[in-house]
Amino acid sequence: MLTQTVAGRTFDYSYCIGGRMQTPANIAMGSGDTMYVLCRGSERTPNVPANRATGNVRVCVFTSGSTPGDEELVSEFGHGGDAEGEMTWPVAIALDSEENLHITDEWLNRISVFSKDGKFLRVWGTSGDGDGEFNGAAGIAMDKQENLYIVDSLNHRIQKLTKDGKFLAKWGKLGSGEGEFDSPWGIGLDGQGFVYVVDHGNHRVQKFTPEGEFVSAFGSQGTEAGQLNYPSDVSIDPDGDVYVCDWGNNRVQIFAPDGKFLATLVGDAQNLGKWHQDIVDANLDNQRARRRADLSMEWTLQMPRGVTFDPAKDRILIADTQRSRIQIYDKPRNYMEPQLNL
Repeated sequence: MLTQTVAGRTFDYSYCIGGRMQTPANIAMGSGDTMYVLCRGSERTPNVPANRATGNVRVCVFTSGSTPGDEELVSEFGHGGDAEGEMTWPVAIALDSEENLHITDEWLNRISVFSKDGKFLRVWGTSGDGDGEFNGAAGIAMDKQENLYIVDSLNHRIQKLTKDGKFLAKWGKLGSGEGEFDSPWGIGLDGQGFVYVVDHGNHRVQKFTPEGEFVSAFGSQGTEAGQLNYPSDVSIDPDGDVYVCDWGNNRVQIFAPDGKFLATLVGDAQNLGKWHQDIVDANLDNQRARRRADLSMEWTLQMPRGVTFDPAKDRILIADTQRSRIQIYDKPRNYMEPQLNL
């Protein structure tokens, strides 16, 4: 549905960006109109070690614009591998006040830091289950004091560290009770500093204080409204509404601050992004085939992995991972329903 109005809120499809990224996994908004898109590229090549099968692993830097066709590719950096400055299975990005990028890597169990211009700065982290060690470093978020909250997925816990990697605190263990996790994945902070953790294997989102005290949880496994199927990411807007990337159900679900279900976004990309359109326009056979085909299936999200709310423009950015694009929805203020009886 292109436009939804529910509980005083409106969610309106805007446009998509695609054709210059492969398997986007996470999005971070920088200053101005800068968008950093973390791309995992092709991940599986038979009989090739993981650290040598990471084609097109990189960060793509765009200016996103406000209307279709305004987007521009500014630069890209990063490379697949396990040397310093390389990434194997990157998961998520957090930006600090200098707009340096802190990127988790679930295969290498470390955090690589790059400048906004793509210069490699440092790396820290190692494999293990001790303090400051990781087994599947996944989601990452930074608070106003520039401390990092990192999802230690296969250790089933959250770790809090300084941005230089000094251990501060941890919480969580394997289980399904309050404050327990089963392979958690994404993480996000709201304006008050509360921590939202995507509990991937338990099909829910848990909310904690900055110190790790359990506050609440919502979600259960299923396909109905408000249910989740292996969720992957979470973002919270300035109003406290919560956006959950429902990976296994090919959608993003929106919840009120109290966890009440509000709406579902399933993808509405009826028009190609400009670079995808360039690819189609370059091949007459492709154009003819598309005129004969039912294209409605490609409008929708396919295994989306990341969601980010951009407060500067009141919009929702969805990493439509398997379709190699970003779908964008607006959350307009003071929206008025059009009068159709004039």
